[in-house]
Amino acid sequence: MKTRSLVVLAGMSLLPVTGSAQLPAAKDLIQKWATAVNASGWKGHKSARMVATVDLPAMGMSAKTEAIQMYAPAMSIQKTDFPGMGEMRMGFDGKTAWMTNPMMGASIVPDSLLGAQREEADPDNYSRMSAAITSSETIEKTKLNDTECYKVKHTWKSGRVTHDCFSVADGYIVWSQSKATSPMGEVEMVQMFSAYKDYGGVKRATTTSTEQAGQQIIITLQSWEWDTVDPKEFELPADVKALVTKKP
Repeated sequence: MKTRSLVVLAGMSLLPVTGSAQLPAAKDLIQKWATAVNASGWKGHKSARMVATVDLPAMGMSAKTEAIQMYAPAMSIQKTDFPGMGEMRMGFDGKTAWMTNPMMGASIVPDSLLGAQREEADPDNYSRMSAAITSSETIEKTKLNDTECYKVKHTWKSGRVTHDCFSVADGYIVWSQSKATSPMGEVEMVQMFSAYKDYGGVKRATTTSTEQAGQQIIITLQSWEWDTVDPKEFELPADVKALVTKKP
C-alpha cells in the first residue's frame, strides 16, 4: 500500500560504487526481498487497513492518515486530515482514480494514467513479483549514505519505469524512485525506508521519508489490520460522482 502523495526525502543521493564485480540478477534480489519480508502474507486476506502519522517538518504540521485496500477487485483509498486544512483523499474503485482536497476540490485522474493506477492497486506490487512488471534489471551497486545497495530498474506494462535499491546486508528495499499522480500532473517521488518491523505477519518499514514536488513529509506506521474494511467505504464521494457523470 502506497502513501505516494505525501512522503518526502531531501538531501539524499545515490553514489556509484566502483568495482568490476558481477552484479546479482534482479530476480534473485527480488526473491530475497520477498522472502525476508514475507511479501505474500496478504494472500488469504480480503482487505487491509493501515494507520500512520504524517509529519511535515518544514511546515511544523502533523496529521493522521489512514489507507484501506481491497484485493478482489483491487481498490484503494487514502485519507489524510490536516489540522486547519481539512481532509485530503485519493482513491481508486477499479474503474475511476480520483482525488479531493479542500483547496482544489475534486478531480479525476486522466484515462491515460489509469494503467498505472491499476498497477498500484495490485497487492503483489510489494513483492515486486507483480505480473504488471514486464522486466527487472540490476543496473549498478551504489552507496546510499552508509548503506550499500543494488539498484534495480523495473519496467511496467503501463510504460512507466521505477527503481528500487536492495540492501547488500539484508536484502531490504532502502530506496525507491517513481512518479506519482498529483493535481499538478505526474511528479517524481523519491522514498527512503527504514526500521522494518512485523505488521500483521508482513515486515514493513516503520518510517518512510520521501521527496515529492519539493514537499517534505515523514510517515510513521502505527498499525496494520487485516479484513476490517467494509466494501461500502470505497463508494465514490458525491463530488467525484458528479464529475464521473459529466465525463464524456
